[in-house]
Amino acid sequence: MRSVTAIITRHHDAFSVRSEIRSPLNVISVSSVNSQRSAMPRLSHDEYYLQMLDLVAARSTCPRRAVGAIIVDSRNRVLSTGYNGPPRGRGHCIDSPCPGRDDAAGDSDRCEAVHSEINALLQCGDIERASTIYVSCSPCFACAKAIANTNIRRVVCRELYRDMRGRDLLLALDIILDIQPRS
Repeated sequence: MRSVTAIITRHHDAFSVRSEIRSPLNVISVSSVNSQRSAMPRLSHDEYYLQMLDLVAARSTCPRRAVGAIIVDSRNRVLSTGYNGPPRGRGHCIDSPCPGRDDAAGDSDRCEAVHSEINALLQCGDIERASTIYVSCSPCFACAKAIANTNIRRVVCRELYRDMRGRDLLLALDIILDIQPRS
């Protein structure tokens, strides 16, 4: 098991940060890790948020598909996150499956889950600042309509959703749909 310890000290009106990664066998200075990492390129904002989507989607309780969404502002600051799951007060589908659990891919008529995009929009405390939404897959038609009614003008996702009506709506409204598959 590893833990990260950050030690911040003040030296003559300047701050110094020393971090260590502790594991049962050794202590590694972050400065040595950073010197090894310097040869690696820094992740772009898109790569960073697309990788974060996996963590957000891991909170989903839908057995059909785990989807995450992250809304950021024009300065690439996270405003909110969301994942697909049941409405408040309903049981989680992993414990008590909803009627749509076995429906065909792309058919969500009987699915009781609130989609990740809607949850992220509902959780966003300052929707007026929203600029970009990162989503595991392109929005369905209902989610695309909700996104279109915000200031979000760019949707970044890993893959296309089977129902193309959401994609078509976003494109018709000049909202950028940026598909970035896993490499």
